[in-house]
Amino acid sequence: MEILVFQSKMRALLWIRSIHDEVLLQENLWWISPLRCRVDSVKSKLAAFFWRPPPFGWLKFNVCGIELEDRAGCGGVLRDMERVARAIFLGVVIANDAEEGEIGAVKIALEVFLAMNWKTNKSLFIEIGFETLVNPNSFAEIKIAMMKVGNVVFTLTEKKGNDMAFSLAMAGVNRLQMFKAWW
Repeated sequence: MEILVFQSKMRALLWIRSIHDEVLLQENLWWISPLRCRVDSVKSKLAAFFWRPPPFGWLKFNVCGIELEDRAGCGGVLRDMERVARAIFLGVVIANDAEEGEIGAVKIALEVFLAMNWKTNKSLFIEIGFETLVNPNSFAEIKIAMMKVGNVVFTLTEKKGNDMAFSLAMAGVNRLQMFKAWW
């Protein structure tokens, strides 16, 4: 039953984001109370944390890794330049801290992107919250996946800077297995 509720909330959130561009949502509140997640004013101090689109022709994967007590989780959302979600993932990862969780999130993001088999778009932004990942050359698995994807650019954001990725990571901590979906 819990999986059904989660999938229903995820589907509703993605529908709202794709249909109603003018509605600003604080995505981390969606999971707690969908009625309270709407932001009424762009002048709000929360406006700085809203998602910024990638350049024309690129896709953007926002990823997040978190550590909560003795468990680590990760989550990510792939969006095009019109903010339409094309893929999501969330789940637990084997990690000792949030930084290792974020490394796991980057690996899974690249894996999901490759599994989607999109031959028309080989340009990918990955937005992360830890500076050590900006230069991933020391991580062999990430480097190999990056070569398969093509053009990959890492950008740095505030920790917890993307509500959707952070919310997915929070939900991922409590899951027993990894959830991946794309369309």
